Amino acid sequence: MVKTLKEISDLIDGELLGDGETEIVGVSGIKEARKHELTFVANSKYLREIERTQASAIIVGQDIPYNGTPLIRVANPYFAFVKVLELFAWRKSKTAYGIHETAIIGDNVQIGEMVSVQAYAYIGDNVHIGDGTTISPFVYIGDDTKIGKETLIYPNVTIREDVEIGSRVILHSGVVIGSDGFGFASVSDRHHKIPQIGTVIIEDDVEIGANTTVDRATMTNGATIIKRGTKLDNLIQIAHNVVIGEDCCIAAQTGIAGSAELKDRVTMAGHSGAVGHITIGADSTVFAKSAATKDLPAGSYVSGFPAENHAQQLRIKASMRRLPEMLQAFASLQERVAQLEAQLDADDEQSDDS
Repeated sequence: MVKTLKEISDLIDGELLGDGETEIVGVSGIKEARKHELTFVANSKYLREIERTQASAIIVGQDIPYNGTPLIRVANPYFAFVKVLELFAWRKSKTAYGIHETAIIGDNVQIGEMVSVQAYAYIGDNVHIGDGTTISPFVYIGDDTKIGKETLIYPNVTIREDVEIGSRVILHSGVVIGSDGFGFASVSDRHHKIPQIGTVIIEDDVEIGANTTVDRATMTNGATIIKRGTKLDNLIQIAHNVVIGEDCCIAAQTGIAGSAELKDRVTMAGHSGAVGHITIGADSTVFAKSAATKDLPAGSYVSGFPAENHAQQLRIKASMRRLPEMLQAFASLQERVAQLEAQLDADDEQSDDS
């Protein structure tokens, strides 16, 4: 793909400084960029790289002076660069529409227009697939599942029966939607499986990273729900009956236990977790390697295990770094107190003798 700088500037509503006919064939980081590539600066610590980069043009903030290298000034350079990345990214329009001859299609399947069902995909009975959706090779879609419009399902995704997937959803390779929840009744030292017969609902504009699993709810009318706009990283476990609100961000290796609820715009950092049956309020952040073990009010910032107020945890950690010196000072004080007590005892004995 080749785009002129003027075309890119128009796309991102930028102020163009320099030759608008400059041809751009790709995008790259400011240190790695080469001729005919576009880069960006969103962090002030990279401003010095503007003079050194080999990029043919740079997306910058509105206060960056023109130095001869073509610039596109915008209010938010990072978001503008994301738009350009989308422009140069792999497009579904390159996918051949239709059903590959090796795909297996069940009975009473409804497939919309401009849908791509690729090699060795399996689609069960009574499935509905919306317009513009791509089903990559070796995808499994169980019976009675509904998938919305313009959804992208990468290879080796498993979507179990009776699951609902919204529009513009992205499921990366290895994702499993609708696996059984972890439920067992222990009797006489044996574990008896509790059937998991609920469903999973993934709303519009959700993205789920590679090898992430979302368990189905336990009961017939129950649902594990991931609401609109939420983004999940790779290697995340979402247990049965969990409800995740809109526009949440959950990083890799996070685990959310059964029946926990995350309100809107909650952030779970890497390797964090939440125990079951708790509620994490809207706009809260659980920092990396932390575990939420109780309900959190809206706007909470917590860290540690168990997770507590983040500012307090930072003070505790700062105090712990001073612990060796504090112990040494305490030992010195103990020694001085012992010496004072010994001197007082000696003075008392002299007083008694006199």
